[in-house]
Amino acid sequence: MDPREIQTQLFDLSSGLVDKIGRDIGSYSSALLSVTGSGPNEILHRRGSGSLVSIGNFEYILTANHVWQSFEKAAGLGLTLDKEDVDHKFFVPVSEIIPFGPKEVPSWGPWGPDMQLLRLPRKYALELRRVKRFYSLTAEIPELPNIDSLEASVLIGAPDEQGKREPQNASLTINAMFPTIRNRYTHDGLDYVDLELPTTFPGIPTEFTGVSGGGFWDVLIYGADSGETGWSLRLMGMACWQLEIVNDVRGVRCLGAKSIRSLLSYVS
Repeated sequence: MDPREIQTQLFDLSSGLVDKIGRDIGSYSSALLSVTGSGPNEILHRRGSGSLVSIGNFEYILTANHVWQSFEKAAGLGLTLDKEDVDHKFFVPVSEIIPFGPKEVPSWGPWGPDMQLLRLPRKYALELRRVKRFYSLTAEIPELPNIDSLEASVLIGAPDEQGKREPQNASLTINAMFPTIRNRYTHDGLDYVDLELPTTFPGIPTEFTGVSGGGFWDVLIYGADSGETGWSLRLMGMACWQLEIVNDVRGVRCLGAKSIRSLLSYVS
């Protein structure tokens, strides 16, 4: 399939291609909520987003360190599942989660390194695998297949302004957005990618609070042998910092592919 045909499908919302890709990436993604109190005094707080990844024999949540720090006084970490308009509950005791990554320092700002891997207890990981998927995070960045294709970027997360929260119930939207790349940087040995998202485009929030920790993905879209449109996914980064709006365009800084893979050196 000619890449121009794929691009036409991608821009045509009635084709359903954007929605299908978003759901596929969403199966590796979750909003993160903290749970304080218990029983009738239980309260939910929206904290950010994360990607579900596997490294060796263990399962993790990849998220921003400032998101994880907000769970300091929480009893549980709540994850959203792939169930739309259906009440569900999936909490992991914070005391049973093991974090790996750089420690927070007072000088942190837009360069971080604001990232953390949260190892899930095995019993919760196995239960979660029944309804979600874990991306295999390896030290080497996967190579793209050499085929006629269209390459696109996707940022996914749960913007606060697109959700609703009551003390004991949260309705959240996991939003897959197609940004353009503004710049790529290297800083203190880590790579970064600055994205641009037009806030006037339908579905794009003005504020990206809640997207912190969400995955930045590379999507290779191609024509499959069956005649259908197929795609492959690579996790290429993680949202960590909201930049200013200029001419109705919001900037979002992500830690890049090499940065998130540097976390493997912390895992023991």
